[in-house]
Amino acid sequence: MKKKRLFEEDMDKVLVGMNLKEANENKVKMDKPQQQIQKNELIFLKPKKTNEERKKELDEFGKMLEAGIKEYIESDRYKELLDNMANFHDYSVNNSIGIMIQKPDATLVAPYTKWQKLNRQVKKGEKGIVILCPIKYKKMTEETKLDAKGKPVLDKKGFEIKNKTYQDCIAFKIGFVFDKSQTVQIEGKKEFVLEPVNELKQKVGQSYGELMYAIQEISPVPVSFEKIQSGAKGYYDDKHIKIVVNQGMSELQTLKTMIHEEAHARIHGTHWESDYKKISFDVRECVEFPNLGKVYENVSLEEAVDKLGKISHSSMLPGLVFRLHDGSDYAEMDYPLVIGNELQIDSLNLIEHFRESFEVQKAVTQLMPKFGSVEYLRSTKEIQAESIAYMVSKHFGLDTSEYSFGYVGTWLKDNKQLMENLDVIKATSNQMINDIELSLNKHILFENKIESKEDMTNKIDSFMKTFDPYDYMDSEQSAGFNYDSILRDINNNDIGSIKDFLNQIIDEDMEEEMSKEAEKLIQCLDAFVEVILKPELDDGLKFSHGIR
Repeated sequence: MKKKRLFEEDMDKVLVGMNLKEANENKVKMDKPQQQIQKNELIFLKPKKTNEERKKELDEFGKMLEAGIKEYIESDRYKELLDNMANFHDYSVNNSIGIMIQKPDATLVAPYTKWQKLNRQVKKGEKGIVILCPIKYKKMTEETKLDAKGKPVLDKKGFEIKNKTYQDCIAFKIGFVFDKSQTVQIEGKKEFVLEPVNELKQKVGQSYGELMYAIQEISPVPVSFEKIQSGAKGYYDDKHIKIVVNQGMSELQTLKTMIHEEAHARIHGTHWESDYKKISFDVRECVEFPNLGKVYENVSLEEAVDKLGKISHSSMLPGLVFRLHDGSDYAEMDYPLVIGNELQIDSLNLIEHFRESFEVQKAVTQLMPKFGSVEYLRSTKEIQAESIAYMVSKHFGLDTSEYSFGYVGTWLKDNKQLMENLDVIKATSNQMINDIELSLNKHILFENKIESKEDMTNKIDSFMKTFDPYDYMDSEQSAGFNYDSILRDINNNDIGSIKDFLNQIIDEDMEEEMSKEAEKLIQCLDAFVEVILKPELDDGLKFSHGIR
């Protein structure tokens, strides 16, 4: 029997955290750590807030967010809003915008405990930036047991038999992060190199050829370059499953156009091939009690819409449900996508993972013209694609604002269009950014002939023997620092110590050629971690925790 998850969260029973008023009144005091720990312990022992207080703090955050977004959009500051979403692309839409509203100059944020691990201390008197943190809980419900005819089953005393079920629910609490500018390096401890996301990404494979190759490689459909007589810069052809980009444009315009058309192909194209690996659909004649009617399992979205149309006049309540197969906490459970003739957007938006999931957002986008409550115009598609192109380009250090926002302006009907599409813009941008970065990192490893841990070890060992920094050849025998010790560090995922060693060579500027090779090795190590080590760690975590 498939597990079910509840959408209507009983939030008042589980919300914990500090309210916004307290957040503004309480400042961080870090000059006496031991006293602060004791103070935190006393705070923990304080009586819990009432349900009304918890609800009020979330309402206040929601009102602040709504007012802030409205101000940015109505004052033509949509560019700043997308810039922020690109800078904090690992955060949800609401949290990334919330960070921007509370601290417009923020560049790199993290929780207090994360800064401590990075050997940085939050400055005395600094106020935390409020964010929403999801928390999971279980809710017990009782359902009457039904027989094959749908009638209640009674016990010997004539009472209805109840089955208890525990449903996984999601609620939110208030959490806090701090910007790097609100912290200081702890004296006497190792200093980590920290850079804002946008600055960091500008250093990753930024040649035109490398980005061109990566963007083509991640395209869900073939890309060709032709002279387009109509004057269009490019187009996506869903019928013939291809993207065509106009020849002879500038490098920046070519890259931006490719991303724009690939965004169309990803979210508006009807071809799902690779996407079906992470999501599947069922159609039920009775969405509440599947056993009472016909059920069509594991059908394509196109088939699901067709079958749903054929049973739409049923006396029961038909619907379309989906299941994710992405290894997340929400995987392998049924969630309603369409009930009757209504697309369940409001219910889906309660779950942050669904707002961030490309597969869910694509399904919603595809179903909007058929089941949406508003007319799905071509202008909406163009606003989505161009906003995605801007965010992805921005992430890799390419400024397309001069063209992008004039283009968005020509399609914009009203500000509501922008508000309604931020989730799909963010989800698709994240997917494309991650795919491009993975392609760039794979290219780095290919160019350096690194396919395994042994190859990476050989590369480092060869560098050491060639340049002999700090008398490496002598220390091989005396200190045991050799091929085997480097491989052992890599097998233990201790890449940090190797990078620290290489950064020391660069900082001391021993020899120009040696420093350049050390920088290349660090780039190889970063790519190696993303392409080879991280997938191994993820697989290990999924196996050890039983996550499918």
